[in-house]
Amino acid sequence: MKIELTDEEVTTILIALDNYRDQQEMDFLRHPTNVESQQEAGSAEWCWQKIMTAQETQTNNQTSASVDPFSMPSEEK
Repeated sequence: MKIELTDEEVTTILIALDNYRDQQEMDFLRHPTNVESQQEAGSAEWCWQKIMTAQETQTNNQTSASVDPFSMPSEEK
């Protein structure tokens, strides 16, 4: 599946996942028997990592694809 998002949408999703993870971790610290909160925090972290990695890969691919080293001005004089 491929979903195209703007940079702003990706940022919003990453912030929401980060906040949700923090909330679930705090809930687990308050109620250590609530294993579901710990699992939810781990799932949010996993999603965050997947999206961040995809975003970095896309950014690196766009940067490398848009730079032609042969068209850059020479520094030799």
